[in-house]
Amino acid sequence: MENQVSTELPVIDSYDGRSNIHSEEIVIKKELQDFITPLSDDSKEQLEENIKLNGCLDPLTLWHQENDDLVLVDGHNRYDICTRNDISFRVRILKFTNIDEAKDWMINHQLGRRNLNPDQLSYFRGLKYERMKKKRGGYDKVLSSGQSGDKTSEILAREFNVSDRTILRDAEFAKGIEFIAKTNPGLKNDILLGRVKVKKSDVQLLAQVKNPKEIGKIKNEADIFNKAQNIRRSKKAQKNQADEQMGQEHMDEAVEYLKIKEPVFSTKEDRIMRIKGNIISSINKSIQKQDKKSLKNAKGYLKKLEDELFGKVKLSS
Repeated sequence: MENQVSTELPVIDSYDGRSNIHSEEIVIKKELQDFITPLSDDSKEQLEENIKLNGCLDPLTLWHQENDDLVLVDGHNRYDICTRNDISFRVRILKFTNIDEAKDWMINHQLGRRNLNPDQLSYFRGLKYERMKKKRGGYDKVLSSGQSGDKTSEILAREFNVSDRTILRDAEFAKGIEFIAKTNPGLKNDILLGRVKVKKSDVQLLAQVKNPKEIGKIKNEADIFNKAQNIRRSKKAQKNQADEQMGQEHMDEAVEYLKIKEPVFSTKEDRIMRIKGNIISSINKSIQKQDKKSLKNAKGYLKKLEDELFGKVKLSS
């Protein structure tokens, strides 16, 4: 914050044992500030009232980077309130290898809070799943092919006491929210804060689109609904087309089968050759085995041959 008077801040916990820092050392990175859903206006007002009345009870968490920057990773709202109102606060200093490790800590810290609404809880569980799965690489794919072990969804399902299917739906929701945030970050926050109401299934559908450019910018909650409906219609059309193609393939297979079993489905030449073979076979069998039935069959095949060659003769009345 510009023109901020430097004050000495007590450090309650630090990996390097330091006991204090100066407030001007704290660095705000927008990437980390925007990573966590901000408080609603009402919640922030309530927080400010509490801090003015009781002081800042919870310490702010800083990340000590290799360049010695102390980057704020938790407590952005408290930091804003305290610096605006000249209220002292305490800090703790942690060490992370990189920004991804810092973000993982931020997600876990958020999931440890009790004031998350259902959409926020789903969103952070989904984020955690996606980040864990990425770190595990192809391990989940190996497990899905039959090898023993626990998939990421199963691990998180036990951690949060939900089904693994719930974790997978959370992941779709988180991906859909991040898709919205790319073109409309304010709408992302409005959804997670409950300011606007959208169907979770509509948000999850957005995550299933292979080419996001086909959807374009998300304008508002009505736009989410309309785009989700378009995706549903497209999926239904694709399914109908696939069913129709499969039905035609089955029909073609049936015709080929009937060509073998029923001569009427084959060409005239094929049917004549088939009848000829049956006549010869029946005659040979009747001669060799003195079989009257075979001779009768031969006569029947001769009648079929006559019909094929000259057509069925209709008798006039």
